[in-house]
Amino acid sequence: MKIAIIGGVAAGTSAAAKARRNNKEAEIVLFERDSDISYAGCGLPYYISEVTEGREKVIINTPEEFAKKYNIDVKTEHEVLEIKSEDKSLKYEDLKSNNVNKYNYDKLIITTGASPIMPPIPGYELDNIVPLRTVNDADKMKNIIDEKNPEKAVIVGAGLIGLEMAESFKEAGLEVAVVEKLPHVLPILSDEMSEIVEDHLREKDVNLVLNDGVSKFAGEGKVEKVVTESGKEVEGDLVLLAIGVKPNVKLAKEAGIELGETGAIAVNEKMETSEKDIYAAGDCAESKDLITGNPAWVPLGSTANKQGRTAGENVTGGKARHKGILKTGITKIFDLAVSRTGLLASEARENGFEDKEVKIKGVDHAGYYPNLSRLHLKGVFDKDTNKIIGAAVIGENGADKRIDVLSTAIYS
Repeated sequence: MKIAIIGGVAAGTSAAAKARRNNKEAEIVLFERDSDISYAGCGLPYYISEVTEGREKVIINTPEEFAKKYNIDVKTEHEVLEIKSEDKSLKYEDLKSNNVNKYNYDKLIITTGASPIMPPIPGYELDNIVPLRTVNDADKMKNIIDEKNPEKAVIVGAGLIGLEMAESFKEAGLEVAVVEKLPHVLPILSDEMSEIVEDHLREKDVNLVLNDGVSKFAGEGKVEKVVTESGKEVEGDLVLLAIGVKPNVKLAKEAGIELGETGAIAVNEKMETSEKDIYAAGDCAESKDLITGNPAWVPLGSTANKQGRTAGENVTGGKARHKGILKTGITKIFDLAVSRTGLLASEARENGFEDKEVKIKGVDHAGYYPNLSRLHLKGVFDKDTNKIIGAAVIGENGADKRIDVLSTAIYS
C-alpha cells in the first residue's frame, strides 16, 4: 500500500504516525512545502519573546527525526501542484531543484492547513509587516526584534494570536497597540466577557483601538505608522497581521473535491472526502458542531491532531470516527487564562435555542487559604431542557480546570 500525505504539521504528522503504527509495511510519503514539520504553532509567541528558550523547543520532531522514528519518506520543501483522482496520482515540485515529478498513491490524506488572511491594504509591501503562522514567520519576527530594534508594535486583529503576541511584544520591551475592526477583542467570547479582557489589557498598557479598521500602512521603506479608517494614526515600526486565517483548499477544489458550507473541505466522520480513497484532516477540513449538528470550521491544533489520527487509522483499514467538536479553547493573555466551550448565547439564538445565561463571580479556592484570585464564569443553557450548551471562564487561576469540567458536562 502507498499512502501519500500532503502537509506535515499537526494533522499530517498525526496521520502519518497513526498509519505507520497500524501498517508496518506501507510506503508512506509526506509532502511539505515548508522546511519544518511537526511544530507547536501555539508556542510561537513564547519563542519570539524568549519565554521559551530556543527554536528547537517548539519543534516536536525535525524532518530527519520523524522520518527515522516512523520509517516515513519526508519530503520537505516539496510542493504538491496537482491531484489527479482518476489515476490516483500527484504532481509535485522540489522547490530546491525546481524538478517536477509524479507520485502514484493508493490512499491520499490532504492536510494542507490554513493560511493567514492578507488583505490588499495599501502599504503592505513595506518592511517589518509580517504574519505569524509558521516557525519561519516566527524566525522573521524574532530577527526584526533582535536586529532592527523596533520600539513600537502594532497588532492588526484582536483574536487569539493577536492578543497572545501583545504579551510577547511587551515581554520583548516594545510599546504595543492593537487595532481591531470589531467593537470588542476576542470574538469567540460574549461582549461582556471580552470587556474583562480589554480592562486587563489596558492595565498592562496595551493601547486598544477598537471598532476601527486599517485603511493603509505608511512609511519610507519600512512601516512607520498604521492609519485607521477613522483617520487615526497609530505609530509602529513593527506590524503583526493577525486578522485571521482561511483554509488552504485550492488543491482539493481543483481536483473536484467537494467543499463544505464553511469553505473548508467537506468530510464525513471517517474523514473521507467526496472522492474515493481521498481523506482530509486539520485546518483545511470541516468538522461538525456537536450541539447544533451543523458543519463547523474551527482551526485548532487539538482538532487537527484528532482528525489526523482518525484519517491515519482509516486509510489503513480502521473504523475510527471523529464525531465533532465543541469549539473548546483556552489561551493565556498576560495574567489571565481565557477559555470557552460550546455556544455563545448569540450562537444559541441563531440556532433556534431559547437561551438562558447564568453569570457567576467567584474565587479559585477557599477564602481561608492565601493568594485568592477572582474567576468570572458564564454558562449558557437551553431554557426548554435546562441543559448546559455553552460556557466561558476567565481568571488568573483555575480557568482550565473549570472549562474542562464544563466541556465534559456538555459533551455528556
